Amino acid sequence: MPITRRRTMAMLAAALLTACAATIANASPNNFPVKPIRLVVPYAAGGGTDILARQIAKQAGDYMGQPIIVDNKPGAGTVLGASEVAKATPDGYTLLWGDSATFALNPHVYKKLPYDPLKSFAPVTLTMRGSLVMVASSKLNVKNVAELIAYASKNPHKLSYGTAGNGTPHHLAMESFKLRAGGIDIQHVPYKGEAPAMQDLLSGSFDVMFAGARVVKAQVDSGKINILAVAGGRRNSAMPEVPTVAEAGLKDYASEYWHGVVAPAGTPAPVVEKLNAAFNNALKSPEMVAWMNNAGSGGEWTGSTPAEMAAHIQRETKAYGEIVKKIGLSLD
Repeated sequence: MPITRRRTMAMLAAALLTACAATIANASPNNFPVKPIRLVVPYAAGGGTDILARQIAKQAGDYMGQPIIVDNKPGAGTVLGASEVAKATPDGYTLLWGDSATFALNPHVYKKLPYDPLKSFAPVTLTMRGSLVMVASSKLNVKNVAELIAYASKNPHKLSYGTAGNGTPHHLAMESFKLRAGGIDIQHVPYKGEAPAMQDLLSGSFDVMFAGARVVKAQVDSGKINILAVAGGRRNSAMPEVPTVAEAGLKDYASEYWHGVVAPAGTPAPVVEKLNAAFNNALKSPEMVAWMNNAGSGGEWTGSTPAEMAAHIQRETKAYGEIVKKIGLSLD
């Protein structure tokens, strides 16, 4: 081989080795992140969950120096989005914005769940705890929980309720409500997210639903929906005049939800630590605090360590299992 050709081949080989070394260095957890991060939100765009996730993702991305891009993957009660993240490369560049349905409810209502809430993910942090609000179409002409129960009792097979999807907190909240109200008949109409369900409630396509307080608050002035009660164990600070379902007559009723961020199982600990710091700092940032105060959700904005989130998932999985057993809910 001529000297010139050997020299060219040697230079190419050296360049290749340099490029490989640079790639390996960039892929190191110590240099994370070196490119945009994808945050899968398993609900449709425009709903309360999506709006919240986008706000926190922006602040966390600013903190990390790389954008965190929201990718909506709605369907099957968050199963589609969660399954995709569970199978993703565990490098920190694909995350899941999950909730109580994803981690605590789905294992009990699906016989063949394509992910394990405890083994398929590396917890990053909890982000929010809150409660849904019960609202009814103005066409139904009921103003409180007692009137709704009375109407449903006298008119079996006539009422319907919408949700953000099968197996979502919205779904569980209403099924639990029906059970505690004496087994009243209100038929389920599942959607692929809270936003499309709210649009159909506004048009009168169905009668009642549980929805996020922020989404509800924005629609009340339209006069097309009536707020009946708050699902949680305490009143919502954004609408303190609205009673809880328990205060309205169904003693001991309480249904709450929570959100959190996870990565695929096997994600390096240093990467998880950086993600945890980013999201927790985002929750405390002046911009996020100001947005939270104006959001009107009335939720509890919280962060956690990965270990605290893991323990929370274990506790909630047990609690939801007991509720699902009582109401006999199954989605298979």
